[in-house]
Amino acid sequence: MFSWLLKPRTTYNSNLSEFVRNAKSREKKRVYARVIDKAIEAQNEVIERQKATS
Repeated sequence: MFSWLLKPRTTYNSNLSEFVRNAKSREKKRVYARVIDKAIEAQNEVIERQKATS
Protein backbone atom coordinates (compact mmCIF):
# COMPACT_ATOMS: atom_id res chain seq x y z
CA MET A 1 0.00 0.00 0.00
CA PHE A 2 2.73 2.48 0.95
CA SER A 3 5.56 0.80 -0.92
CA TRP A 4 6.18 3.95 -2.94
CA LEU A 5 7.24 5.67 0.29
CA LEU A 6 9.94 3.10 0.95
CA LYS A 7 11.51 3.08 -2.51
CA PRO A 8 14.40 5.50 -2.99
CA ARG A 9 13.68 8.10 -5.60
CA THR A 10 15.98 8.41 -8.55
CA THR A 11 17.40 11.87 -8.90
CA TYR A 12 18.11 13.76 -12.06
CA ASN A 13 21.08 16.09 -12.25
CA SER A 14 20.44 19.00 -14.54
CA ASN A 15 23.17 20.84 -16.37
CA LEU A 16 22.62 23.77 -14.02
CA SER A 17 23.06 21.69 -10.89
CA GLU A 18 26.19 20.08 -12.35
CA PHE A 19 27.57 23.53 -13.16
CA VAL A 20 26.87 24.93 -9.69
CA ARG A 21 28.53 21.95 -8.01
CA ASN A 22 31.50 21.47 -10.29
CA ALA A 23 32.47 24.79 -11.90
CA LYS A 24 35.38 26.82 -10.65
CA SER A 25 34.67 30.08 -8.89
CA ARG A 26 36.08 32.13 -11.76
CA GLU A 27 33.80 30.43 -14.26
CA LYS A 28 30.74 30.89 -12.02
CA LYS A 29 31.47 34.59 -11.62
CA ARG A 30 31.81 34.98 -15.39
CA VAL A 31 28.52 33.20 -16.07
CA TYR A 32 26.64 34.98 -13.28
CA ALA A 33 27.87 38.37 -14.55
CA ARG A 34 26.68 37.52 -18.04
CA VAL A 35 23.27 36.41 -16.77
CA ILE A 36 22.88 39.58 -14.73
CA ASP A 37 23.85 41.73 -17.74
CA LYS A 38 21.24 39.96 -19.89
CA ALA A 39 18.58 40.40 -17.18
CA ILE A 40 19.34 44.11 -16.89
CA GLU A 41 19.14 44.43 -20.66
CA ALA A 42 15.77 42.68 -20.74
CA GLN A 43 14.43 44.85 -17.92
CA ASN A 44 15.57 48.00 -19.69
CA GLU A 45 13.77 46.87 -22.86
CA VAL A 46 10.56 46.39 -20.86
CA ILE A 47 10.92 49.86 -19.34
CA GLU A 48 11.54 51.42 -22.76
CA ARG A 49 8.48 49.66 -24.24
CA GLN A 50 6.38 50.91 -21.34
CA LYS A 51 7.62 54.47 -21.82
CA ALA A 52 6.80 54.26 -25.54
CA THR A 53 3.21 53.19 -24.87
CA SER A 54 2.55 55.77 -22.14
